[in-house]
Amino acid sequence: MKLRSILRNVARQEAASVGQAARRAADSLRHDSRVQDTASRLKGRAQDLGGSARARADEHLERLIERRHARPGAPLPDDVAAALAARRREREARVAAARARAALIAQGETPEQRRVLTLLADSTGWAGGQGEGLRYTGLLDRLAPSGDPAAEMAIHRALWTLAERRVLAVSPHGEVTACELPIEVEVRD
Repeated sequence: MKLRSILRNVARQEAASVGQAARRAADSLRHDSRVQDTASRLKGRAQDLGGSARARADEHLERLIERRHARPGAPLPDDVAAALAARRREREARVAAARARAALIAQGETPEQRRVLTLLADSTGWAGGQGEGLRYTGLLDRLAPSGDPAAEMAIHRALWTLAERRVLAVSPHGEVTACELPIEVEVRD
């Protein structure tokens, strides 16, 4: 009788330790920069695909509205033309913000830099972000939550490398903001 209860207790303890080991492994993978970088790239790609599908649907809807209200030899009614123009401006603004977001994130050369820039894009209005401003310590807490010195140093290095390249700016009060991207001028002969 005692042997049976001892075996049950040992089996329960081993099962609990396997579960704990699995949770620790999952947590360490979740905080791995390579996993986070891949996840952010997949999320960005999904957002790009969703945005292009929305843009195509909007264009199709606008064509249907134009056909519905168009009369042979007569221009579109003013209210319909104004509504369509407003929709086009909104769509173009969304597309421009998505491009700016992609361009901002593309400035990152390492996974840590891309993670910093992804969070920064989420809080930058011209890049389509709507979050509140980021603080230096908040970035460290979010990107290196374990407090591991090596992980924190990688984030410090990423922030200061991006600041030196003038991709982002850090205020004396610790607020991190994205710098406007330079406008590229293409010269053709």
